[in-house]
Amino acid sequence: MKWKDLRSQWNRLFNDETTEEVWKSPHEQYNNVSKSLETRVAYQYPKRKLPTSPTRQTRYSKQVTKKSETVENSSVEKRQPFKPSDIPSPVHGFRNRRKETEKLIPLTNIVKDEKIKPIQEKETFRVSNEHPFIDENVTETKSLEKAEVRPQPPIQDETEEITSINSNDTVTSQDFESERNTVTENNRNRETKNYPLNVVMTPRDKHLLRRKELMKQNEKRESEQAEKTGVVYKEIEQQPQRKTAESIPLFLLEDQPSTDPQHSSWMQEQTEILQQTFDHFRINAKVIDAKQGPTVTRFEIQPAPGVKVSKIKSLTDDIKLNLAAKDIRMEAPIPGKHAIGIEIPNERQEPVFLHKLIQSNDYKSSVSPLTVALGADIEGKPVVTDLMKMPHGLIAGATGSGKSVCINTMLISLLYKASHEDVKFLMIDPKMVELAPYNGIPHLVSPVITDVKAATFALKWAVQEMESRYEAFVEEEVRDINRFNEKMIKQGRLDKKMPYMVIIIDELADLMMSAPQDVEDAICRIAQKARACGMHLLIATQRPSVDVITGLIKANVPTRIAFSVSSQVDSRTILDTNGAEKLLGKGDMLFVENGSRHMSRIQGAFVSDQEIERVTSHVRKIAEPNYILEPEQWVKQLETDEEIDDLYEEAVDFVIDHNGASVSLLQRRFRIGYNRAARLIDAMESEGIISGQNGSKPREVLISQR
Repeated sequence: MKWKDLRSQWNRLFNDETTEEVWKSPHEQYNNVSKSLETRVAYQYPKRKLPTSPTRQTRYSKQVTKKSETVENSSVEKRQPFKPSDIPSPVHGFRNRRKETEKLIPLTNIVKDEKIKPIQEKETFRVSNEHPFIDENVTETKSLEKAEVRPQPPIQDETEEITSINSNDTVTSQDFESERNTVTENNRNRETKNYPLNVVMTPRDKHLLRRKELMKQNEKRESEQAEKTGVVYKEIEQQPQRKTAESIPLFLLEDQPSTDPQHSSWMQEQTEILQQTFDHFRINAKVIDAKQGPTVTRFEIQPAPGVKVSKIKSLTDDIKLNLAAKDIRMEAPIPGKHAIGIEIPNERQEPVFLHKLIQSNDYKSSVSPLTVALGADIEGKPVVTDLMKMPHGLIAGATGSGKSVCINTMLISLLYKASHEDVKFLMIDPKMVELAPYNGIPHLVSPVITDVKAATFALKWAVQEMESRYEAFVEEEVRDINRFNEKMIKQGRLDKKMPYMVIIIDELADLMMSAPQDVEDAICRIAQKARACGMHLLIATQRPSVDVITGLIKANVPTRIAFSVSSQVDSRTILDTNGAEKLLGKGDMLFVENGSRHMSRIQGAFVSDQEIERVTSHVRKIAEPNYILEPEQWVKQLETDEEIDDLYEEAVDFVIDHNGASVSLLQRRFRIGYNRAARLIDAMESEGIISGQNGSKPREVLISQR
């Protein structure tokens, strides 16, 4: 680079006043390229008297100018005087917005006044009343199209009716202005809502509009769903009303007979005798209260501070001797009280009838279909419980103590509370007479089962039913039968609704003698898992021994009802404590509810055979029984259990080929045990394939081929 070129570059960079040509390299000059790239760099260097901003030469830029429209096709509207608006605008304030230049219709497209006026009115004033922003001063067709939410269809029909315009027909600008004024006047005369002109739709307003649209869609879906469910409920209402449990009249049960109250003089005498007994034995205690029930009277004793409870309990025989009572029971102390209870039998025992219990407020106010009435407590109040809370019960006691009457009371109270669509019964009665009156009622799953083998298969079927119900719960994603039924009702699938099931076993000892392992396994599985699926067990036995009421059954059946037993051992087997050996019989029971350690003494309700017959005959008229398990199925189940072994056919072929049969031969050939091989030999002998026993020799084969 030469010194001259360097100097020119230096002047170009630091001297703004001098403008020279852009330096070109020799290569560019040689090629003589027509296009050149002009570059100019302004670098502010710290000098004295340096201008604050360097002077730059403005570059030439092509300005695109729009062709101004002709005066004939457009007109600028004059500004109107200031008019304050109702609501200030964030952009324009109180001033109205400046109107755009309105595009006029070309002269060639203008028709006569009498033909164009109705068309313009139809086109320009077709505004949706639903739109929230309406400008009453707008006269332009373009602005109306922007304001409308729904697009307007093209006016093809009107344009077709317009006749062709002669080229000689002309319209002056004054005529057009007068025509435009008439249009604006008609627009002002239209009845429209006054909305402010300067309201701007914010994002919040848009969100509200979208929310309203979503709400409308949801309402539409709900209305469609309601129409579908309404059809279902309408069909249900149109069906003939079925008789429910409330239709069973109460007069079928016997009323409580009016009896004379216990004499207060007798209670006073017993109180004095008790007080004298404590004084004789120098025990500082006094009788503070006495409460009389239908069977016994409880005297409440309050010992003085420092007196041991065991000292009073040791006087049981002495108190019994002084009072001349049949038997007494001492509760020391009474739960929730600072007293000891001594229960003494009444002079006259009053029966408790089921009619009184069903009329009680506790029974009527209970909503559960599994409400059960038991009897009256020591104060005479009705005792009502729920099988859902139990959820399984064990009833035990000696013969004639009231077990079967208790089961009948519970069944009749269930018939009064629940319909046959809500509760089903599976009854097992090895005695063959206790539950026979209930045959034919619509609540039964099958006829009352009296055969011991069939009872075993019935319990196995109950286990399968429990498993199938849990599978249905998993499919519907629910936890128990209540939520399942509620979901089915909401969805209108009433045919899928599950009823509760109560399994009643009147005598467990007979079942345990026939097939102890199968019965115990089935009872334990049902007791462990069946509560959530609506299946409940009521087991009764008159032999409360360890081989009948095993440890597994006791562990899984929490609710116990103990009637009079003969020994303390039987009482411990049932209740795990003493007390049942001192009961009086005839419905006198000790009731231990699930989750409670306290034993309540209850006089069970009495139901006669005539009452049971009247109620069951009335229930049979309500509906026909719909058995899930027919007796024929029980026979088939028994036959399938007694089917021949899977190896039978192969064993027969082997015996025929070998021309001899013995138990040891089958054991060696098929690698099976002695019992199974012996059963195969017995089966072949019963069918005549082989001969009978011939000492130690093998059995002869009687056939050559099958």
